[in-house]
Amino acid sequence: MKNLKLIINLIVITTSLMLFQCTSDYTAIEGPAGIDGIDGVDGIDGIDGIDGVGVQECIDCHATSHREGIFDALLMSNHGGQPGFSYGSWSRGTRESCAACHNNEGFIDYVETGAVAVGGYGVSNPLDCNGCHNKHRSFDFENDGNDYAVRTVDAVDFRVFAENDALPDYVLDYGNASNLCANCHQPRRGTPVADEYPGKYLQTSGHWGPHHGPQTALLEGLLGAYTTFTLVEDIPAVKQAAHRTDTGACIDCHMRHTTDGSFGHSWNPSRNNCNDCHGGNAQDLEVDGLFDDWLALGHLLEEVVGQAIDDDDQPIFEADGVTPVPVVGIVHVDDNGTPNDPMDDEWHPQTGLFDLKYAEAAWNFLFIYEDKSMGIHNPDYAKSLIKNSLANIQ
Repeated sequence: MKNLKLIINLIVITTSLMLFQCTSDYTAIEGPAGIDGIDGVDGIDGIDGIDGVGVQECIDCHATSHREGIFDALLMSNHGGQPGFSYGSWSRGTRESCAACHNNEGFIDYVETGAVAVGGYGVSNPLDCNGCHNKHRSFDFENDGNDYAVRTVDAVDFRVFAENDALPDYVLDYGNASNLCANCHQPRRGTPVADEYPGKYLQTSGHWGPHHGPQTALLEGLLGAYTTFTLVEDIPAVKQAAHRTDTGACIDCHMRHTTDGSFGHSWNPSRNNCNDCHGGNAQDLEVDGLFDDWLALGHLLEEVVGQAIDDDDQPIFEADGVTPVPVVGIVHVDDNGTPNDPMDDEWHPQTGLFDLKYAEAAWNFLFIYEDKSMGIHNPDYAKSLIKNSLANIQ
């Protein structure tokens, strides 16, 4: 019995001690502070970040106030569908053969892929901002310059040569956004040659000639026609024109030094550009004697006699089957432009079978006419072509 009581008492005491420890706060007894630890190793300095384009740099170009003058100029330009011009140019852009240059969507497809939609397009629109601009290649304007998000600055094949295996390849490369212009401002056709009829050229199209964009060809000094000529003046070498070697080609003359807020989007050269190189005499700037010689050549070509052709492009003869039915004029003019301004009239080729020398002279005449600079793109080359043409058909 005594042992049982002893056990019970021990249990009570033990339980009391357990409850006391669970319900009472623990008070630590602090000793003296230890010695300070050693400092950790310093971290490695981070690399300086690259300054990004600030919001203000974006606003400078993309603000509505900045773009208003550009929009207005574009809409009144030939590229943007100037009233009275748009039908003659942009309406043709539904055709597969024309869409690369006469349709905004076709131009984008051609630049991006090298081809247009098979079968053409249901609608043709004039060029808009998205036609020439896409996205920036770099935002480091300080080091790379502002590329203005031009859709491409890549070099361009000279298509007349690239599409003819008998001709050497030739690349147009102006080193800047002028390469975008070079996609379209080049001839679609090559110079006349005698194929089916020896010494003759069968002219079957009322749209024959270098087409409406031979500017790069004249600038380079390419595609004049003179294989039948006895040259009275030397033909200047390729790439010798000062406007080719001393400037940034298209954009330096056509888009720089504007003061109207358009930043060159009319593409009409500013006199200030000309004055930079020509000492302030740009008002009188012209190619000496070229216009008079060009017009004289045109009048001679209006009197050239060839042989008429039928709807199947076959030469027509009189009832005797021997005497050719004549056609007068390898070119003719519709006098519907600005009064007393022959360059503003519409000059067209005449269909028929003509001596090759007349066809070459007509090609050179239409080359200068379609270029629209009256030789300024390459004065020496333009003068040589016209003078040699005159001398060989007079």
